Amino acid sequence: MSDRYLDFTQSAFGKSLSGLLGLPTPPRLKRAEAAYCARPLDGRGVMLGSSGRGELAAVLLTALKESGATVQIAASLVGLAAIKAASAATGVALKTEANPEDRAAAASAFVFDATGVAGPASLRELYDFMQPRVGRIPANGRVLILSRAPVDAGNPSATAAAAALRGFVRSFAKEIGKKGATANLLEVGLGADDALAGPLRFFLSEHSAYITGQTLGLTAPSADPGDRFFAPLSGKVAVVTGAARGIGAAIAATLAREGAKVVGIDRPQEEGALGETLSAFGGYGLALDITAADAPQRIASELLSRFGGADIVVHNAGITRDKMLKNMAPHLWDMVLDVNFGAILRINDALLNEGLNDGARMVCISSIGGIAGNAGQTNYGATKAGVMGYVEALAATMAKRGGAINAVAPGFIETAMTAQMPTGPREVGRRLASLGQGGLPIDIAEAVTFLASPLAAAVNGRTLRVCGQNFVGA
Repeated sequence: MSDRYLDFTQSAFGKSLSGLLGLPTPPRLKRAEAAYCARPLDGRGVMLGSSGRGELAAVLLTALKESGATVQIAASLVGLAAIKAASAATGVALKTEANPEDRAAAASAFVFDATGVAGPASLRELYDFMQPRVGRIPANGRVLILSRAPVDAGNPSATAAAAALRGFVRSFAKEIGKKGATANLLEVGLGADDALAGPLRFFLSEHSAYITGQTLGLTAPSADPGDRFFAPLSGKVAVVTGAARGIGAAIAATLAREGAKVVGIDRPQEEGALGETLSAFGGYGLALDITAADAPQRIASELLSRFGGADIVVHNAGITRDKMLKNMAPHLWDMVLDVNFGAILRINDALLNEGLNDGARMVCISSIGGIAGNAGQTNYGATKAGVMGYVEALAATMAKRGGAINAVAPGFIETAMTAQMPTGPREVGRRLASLGQGGLPIDIAEAVTFLASPLAAAVNGRTLRVCGQNFVGA
């Protein structure tokens, strides 16, 4: 369903009228129009800053150069010495920050290495970097802060400063969202430095257009991430449940876009729609009810016999049966718990026994409803919170196999389900976010594809919210 209000405010008359009446003007987000490529930041300026004790300059310079970016610096910054030393060591050229009036050369992204923050006073270095440049952040610009995880900070003062960065990013994202710009935080665990290139590319590109105000932790990867930035899923077999329509169909198509052979699963009554979706990119359909007693073994056996096992598993299938708890019949509780939660556990148990290749990556679709909760969704909220807990608990097991498991928590997404909402709640759901609009199925698909790929080799046991920083659960 199209967002008619957003379309209206993008017109000259609509923009003028909404401004006159003091109404919100949602930005037009720039989303990726093509697959991953070797140099996604080609020709773009990236302004780089650092704390006085930043530790990631060399890694960042190398990753930015390889992605095609032109790295800019400013002489007044505290951490300039570390950046210049890293430049000399890596051979990456630096350019002086472009004049604000020179829009062609101006930076489209701002990256700050905050790994050296040691206490409240050192947070001033981040202020000194960002405050003069807030007005220079362009429409659909990117701000990315990097820090150590608070648990790795070393002492209470540094731990507090690292935690403070989370609050900064959440707040700052709400200040720049009206431009369609995003701000996110990567907490780089010890041993994860060399796996930074993938997350850097994702969060600085149009593939992450609807992700803002989020913190994502990186840990030492269980396998070498390599440098597969072009067609990173080539040769991989990906399984997607609920693949016939909506978000599932977008996930399947996006995984195929990056080279995966997709096996789509959906209910027998959706077999026609499933076939139509998968035929567009040569996918293979499996029509079955994932809650059936024999479904886990059927899936595992089919994957093993026909494809030699799965490399990617996306648990997308899910339902809602909303009722206030006092009015909820037992079968509505049981149905939602079984589809959204129980089936995932049973299928994974079967796949971990056979049908799942070493190094496989799993992605489960959760929801911000599992974070904030919604009246009338005790069953749904329980399943989505349970999925996040399950992902965290299974991460160590997946790491031992050289793989990972993560979750994506969508916010308000423009789907057939949200199109059935009453107009008032639907408009509130759209506007109650930093980016001022609902997301699209492709936004969830992009996040899933990132987490399913080698670009996210350092991400395991995490939940990534894709909600435009919806204020619910923020």
